[in-house]
Amino acid sequence: MAKGTETEKKFKWKLKPSLWNKLTFGFIGVSMFFLIGFVENKHANRTVLKTAVKIDFEDDNYFVDETDILRTLTMNNADQIVGKKYRDIDLKSLELRLESIKFVEDAQISADHKGTLMVEIRQSKPIARIVTQNSPHAYIGSNATALATSDKFTSRVLIIDGPFTSKLMKENYLLTDSVGSKYFELIQFIDQNAYWKKMIAQMTLLSNGDIVLLPQIGDYEIKFGKPEDIELKFKKIDMFYHEILPTKGWDAYQSVNVAFKNQIVCE
Repeated sequence: MAKGTETEKKFKWKLKPSLWNKLTFGFIGVSMFFLIGFVENKHANRTVLKTAVKIDFEDDNYFVDETDILRTLTMNNADQIVGKKYRDIDLKSLELRLESIKFVEDAQISADHKGTLMVEIRQSKPIARIVTQNSPHAYIGSNATALATSDKFTSRVLIIDGPFTSKLMKENYLLTDSVGSKYFELIQFIDQNAYWKKMIAQMTLLSNGDIVLLPQIGDYEIKFGKPEDIELKFKKIDMFYHEILPTKGWDAYQSVNVAFKNQIVCE
């Protein structure tokens, strides 16, 4: 019995990881650590040979081009990137530099193993244009920020005019103000609905904040009232288009009022 027990103990001891295995795993771990460090050091010592710019031209917006990006990236050639070592470049600072361009919403920069600095640009998307008499025109971006207009490109979006538009130009008004956010909700609703985006050409904001919509087709106006019950009001406009105008004709009325609850007033 004693011999059997001793043999069994020896058998069990052989199944345990040996000191050699532990040393082997330790050596592999240290080797991997030094290998990663070597690769990272080699990457950091690479030289930028060229830059590759990719711009997202979603919705056919062409507010910036490759020339604008490269000019800003190099600070008008005062800070040449090509020829620099990767280790001497702060990618985050370069991204912030590009995002200072008024029409750049996001910039992502990375460096590959061939010496190419890859720049990816996402443009701000304008969803409406504010037209005023006493101040410069501006766009409203999809993130509710005001964007200055561009000399090189004009985006075909909803036009907003009227005396109340000056409030929309205030910083963060559409984003943080409880009333302003309602106007932005209406602008978003029109922009994100393919049908209404085609049908509504202009939004006039009266001095009291009431809204008048002007359609693409027809010589009449839609009195919308305040930016409240948006979906319900558009259902009434839809009823006007599909049930009233077909029987009365497109020139039968000068205005349709959907501001009142449970009724459509045509004049």
